Amino acid sequence: MIRNYLKIAFRNLIKNKVFTTVNILGLAFGIACFAFISLWVWDELRQDQFHDNGDNIFQLFGEVGPDGERLIRPYFPSAMVEPIIDQLPEVEKITRVFPSKVVFSKDAFKFSESGLYVDSSFLKIFNFPLKEGVVENIFRETHSVVISAQLAEKYFPGESALGKYIEVVQKEKQQYIITGVLKSLPGYSSLSFDYLLPYDKFEAETHPWWGKSNRWAFTNYNITAYAQLQDNINTEDFEAKLNSLFQKYVPEETADEIFIYPFEEVYLHSDFSNGRVPTGRIEYVKLLFFIALIVLLIACINFINLSTAIAHKRAKEVSLRKTAGAKKGQIVFQFLTESIIISAFAFIIAIAFVEVLMPSFNLLTQKAIVVPFSSVGFILLLVGSALIIGLLAGIYPAFFLSSFDVAKTLKSNGSISDGLKGLRKGLVIFQFTLSIVFIVFTLLVFDQIDFIQNKELGIRKNNIVRHALNGIRGKQDTYKSELLQIPGVESVTFTEQDPFGTDNANAGVFWQGKPEDTDIFFNVIQVDQDFTETFEIEILEGKAFEKNNASDQKTFLVNESAARAIMTENPIGMDLTVWGHEGKIVGLIKDYHHQSLAQAIEPVVIICNPPETWNAFISIAADQSKKDVLKAIQSVYSKYEDEYVFEYNFVDDLYQQKYSDIDTAGKLSSVFAVAAIIISCLGLFGLSAFVAEQKSKETSIRKVLGASEVSLLILFSKGFTTLVIVSFIIAAPIAFFYGKYWLSNYAYHIEVGVMPFIIAGGSAISIALLTVGYSTLKAALTKPIDVLKES
Repeated sequence: MIRNYLKIAFRNLIKNKVFTTVNILGLAFGIACFAFISLWVWDELRQDQFHDNGDNIFQLFGEVGPDGERLIRPYFPSAMVEPIIDQLPEVEKITRVFPSKVVFSKDAFKFSESGLYVDSSFLKIFNFPLKEGVVENIFRETHSVVISAQLAEKYFPGESALGKYIEVVQKEKQQYIITGVLKSLPGYSSLSFDYLLPYDKFEAETHPWWGKSNRWAFTNYNITAYAQLQDNINTEDFEAKLNSLFQKYVPEETADEIFIYPFEEVYLHSDFSNGRVPTGRIEYVKLLFFIALIVLLIACINFINLSTAIAHKRAKEVSLRKTAGAKKGQIVFQFLTESIIISAFAFIIAIAFVEVLMPSFNLLTQKAIVVPFSSVGFILLLVGSALIIGLLAGIYPAFFLSSFDVAKTLKSNGSISDGLKGLRKGLVIFQFTLSIVFIVFTLLVFDQIDFIQNKELGIRKNNIVRHALNGIRGKQDTYKSELLQIPGVESVTFTEQDPFGTDNANAGVFWQGKPEDTDIFFNVIQVDQDFTETFEIEILEGKAFEKNNASDQKTFLVNESAARAIMTENPIGMDLTVWGHEGKIVGLIKDYHHQSLAQAIEPVVIICNPPETWNAFISIAADQSKKDVLKAIQSVYSKYEDEYVFEYNFVDDLYQQKYSDIDTAGKLSSVFAVAAIIISCLGLFGLSAFVAEQKSKETSIRKVLGASEVSLLILFSKGFTTLVIVSFIIAAPIAFFYGKYWLSNYAYHIEVGVMPFIIAGGSAISIALLTVGYSTLKAALTKPIDVLKES
C-alpha cells in the first residue's frame, strides 16, 4: 500500500510541474533561510557554555551614581579583591582580568601579541585546559607566562615550549619562563587571548594606585573580575554580604552597589544601560530567529495556498477513490505523503544551498560556522524537521482535499466551487504584510547605521591615526616635534585612553559646595595640551590648554554635562579636585559623544597631565596620501622605539567597531527581508499561473471580442495588486510602532520617516505586478483558437 501511495504521489507531482516546482523552491528557500539563522543563533547561544563550573561563575559589576542617574559598569575595584578572598567564604576563587598587548621576541622573531593579565586562579575558574604544564604552577615565578598552542608553534616550531625562555616587552624587555601551553581555545569563547601574564606584577609596575595606596582605590572601577561561588549559594544574600563588606572599605558612605551576574549570560546580555535587567546581543538573536520563523511560515503558506488552489484538479480523483471504498484517513495519508516528499526534496536542496553559501554567510557574520554533517543528532534533526514541516504544511490541504462531497463532485463532472478564495487572499495578505514590515525595518536599520556613521559627534574622527606610545612615554615632546615635520601631519596629541571609549566613571571629583550625601560620577581622561585642537572640540567658554605651558598641568576642561552636574552655567575659574589633583577649570567644551550613541552624554573632566598619557593620536590632512604619511610616521616611531612593533588604527574604524552588532543585524535582516519577498512572490507566481489557467477560456473570449493584452493584464492583475495594497495598509502601522520601539534603544537616533514606507510599499507592489504580470501576459498572448478548440 505504501508503495502505491508513493507511486501515485510521484505521478501527481510530475503531472503538476508548476505546483511542484514552486512548492519545492519556496520551501527550499524558506528552509535554507531558517537553517542559516538557526546555525547562527545556535553559535550565539553556545558562547561560554563549555566551562565545567559555568553555573557558579559570576562577573562582578558596579552600579554607581545618584538615584535617577544610576550607571552600571562592567568593572570592579581591584582593591576589593583581597578583602573578598579573606572575608567571604562563599567565594571559592576570584580572578582579576585586564586586557594586554605586549611584544614577544625570540631570536629574529618579534611580534605584537594580544592576551590578558590574570590572577593564578584564572585557569582554575575557567575551563581552558593546558596542553603542557600544571595549573597550580603557572605563576610560580614573577616572570612567568602561559602561551597558546599557536604561539608555541610560532616561536618554538616542532619542539616543546614548556620551560623555555622568551623575551617579553612590557615597560622593558625581560626574560619570561613559559610555565604552561594552552590547548586551542574553543571558537565559542568570549574570552579570547594568546597568552596569560601575572596580574600582580602588572598592577605593581603600572597602576600601583589601583591597590590600597589611596583612599579612593575602593571606588575606582578599573578591572574586570570573575568569581566562582560555592554550590547553591543564594545570590541575593551573597550580594547583601558583598555590599556590606564594600561599605566597610569605601572612604565614606556611598550609594554605590556591587552585584553579580552569571558569566554564561554576559555575552548575550552585556548592555546594562537600562539597569539590572540587561539587553544586548540577545535582542538581535530573538529578532533574527523570529524573522527566520516567519520566513519559514511564509514558505509553508505558499504550500497551503497552492495546494488548495489546485484542489479542483484533484476533486474527481478523490471522489472516485471514496466511491471505491477509500476512507478519509487513507486519502489524508496520501496527500500528506505528497507533502512530505516535497518537504524532503526541499530539504535536500536547502542543505546543499546552505553548504555552498556558508563561506559567504560566515564572511557576512564574522563567524566560522560549519554545518555539522558528522553529528548524528544533526542528521536526526534534519530528518525530523523535514517530516514536521511536511506535515505542518500539508495537513490543512490534506483534510480539505479529503473532505469533498462525492455526489456533488461527480454530479458537477469533477468541478467544485472554490470556497477558499477568502482564505487564500488572507494568506497572501499575511505573507506580504510580513514582507513589507521586514523591508521597512531593514531600511530603518540602515538609516540608523548611516546616522551613526555620519552624525556630527562634536569631535573629529576622520583621518586620525592612533597608536600606543609604549616605550616613547617620557619622550613625547621630541617625538611630537618630529611627527609635526612630516608633510601631511596636521596635529598630534597624547591621551590616556580613546576619547570615544571613555568609560571610567568615578566619584573622585570634588568642588566647593558639592552635596556631601551625593555621589556624582564623572568620566576622567588625561591628555596633553593639543587635545582639543587635534580632535577639533569646540571651546564654549574660557580657553583650551596652552601649548608649551607647564602651568597648564593639572588644570581642567569640563563638558556641558559636567557643568550641569556641578550645578553652574559658567564653571571657569572654579577649583576642582580630581583623583587628589587640585587645579582650576580653565575651559568649558561643547558636549561630544564619548561613548556609544545608545548612551546619553555623561559628565567628562579632561586633565592636562601629559606624563600619564599612553596613546598618540595623529591627524592627517585629507588631501595627503595616507600610505605615504603612515610610512613616514613609522620611520619616526622606529627611531624612538626599538622593542615594540608599530601598530596603528584609524579612529573612525575604532568608532565603527562599536556598532558591529547593529551592522550585522542590518545585513542579515536585509538578506531575509529579500528572501521573504522572493518566497511570497513565488507563491504569487503559482497562484497567478493557476488563475490564468482557470480563466484561459474567459481570456480567449475577451480577445475575440477585441480586448487588448494590456487591458487583460490590468483586469487580471487588479485583484492581486489590491491584496498587496491591503497588506501595505496593515503593515505600515506595525512597522512604524516596532521601528519606534527599536530605535528607542538608542539615546540618539533617527525619526521614523515616510521614505522607508514608500520604498517598501512601492517595491512590494512592483515586484508583485511583475510576478503576476508574467503569468497573465503569457495567457493573454495565447492564441484564442488553441484554447477554445481544447474546450
